[in-house]
Amino acid sequence: MVEDEAFYESLGGGRDTFTILPSKDVTLPEVELILFKYAGLIASRAAKNLNKPTKKSPSGSTASGALEESIKISPVSFMGGVYSIEVSMNEYFEIVDQGRRPNSKRPPISNIKQWIIDKQLRLDDGGLTKTGYKKPGTLISKSRKKVLSGKKKVSILDMTAYKIASSIGKNGTKPTYFLTNAIKSVQGKLNKELSIALKRDITNNIKVFNPLADRYKK
Repeated sequence: MVEDEAFYESLGGGRDTFTILPSKDVTLPEVELILFKYAGLIASRAAKNLNKPTKKSPSGSTASGALEESIKISPVSFMGGVYSIEVSMNEYFEIVDQGRRPNSKRPPISNIKQWIIDKQLRLDDGGLTKTGYKKPGTLISKSRKKVLSGKKKVSILDMTAYKIASSIGKNGTKPTYFLTNAIKSVQGKLNKELSIALKRDITNNIKVFNPLADRYKK
């Protein structure tokens, strides 16, 4: 009897054992599908939020569409025992999402110049029609006028961009939460579906070992 007990202890107590395969062999296809699905949802909803018109910005948060076009989804990766997927976009996305505090660093002049061009801002030099309606003025980006900036003359476009950038640095900008809200909108369902997918993958990766069968299969 004692010999029988020792024998069964050497086999793990005579019980079937459930072992997860080594990490290098484990695949989680269900988890990967869920990650890819929700990364796509977050990207599309973030882009939609950027284009959502407001009273101050009827054309949306970004005029050029550069931030929207920069949104990309990376392939699912496995590194350091962690599955991940990345939604990437232009580096200034955080400022658009979280806003800019007053008395902070002003945005690059080049970005503001592009914004002026995209918005097609005009000078107030169009005059009036015979019926009293205001004529559209000259596009700031097309104006050849020069104005003094210190001791040198610069274009209207450069001066306007500088003043807008300085104002943004001084007064800050309000947050849009375009990405934050996109993530929050799917967080609950994402967690639920990831949990279900992980259970399925774990079940599919479990290998059942029958100690007695393995010992006597020869």
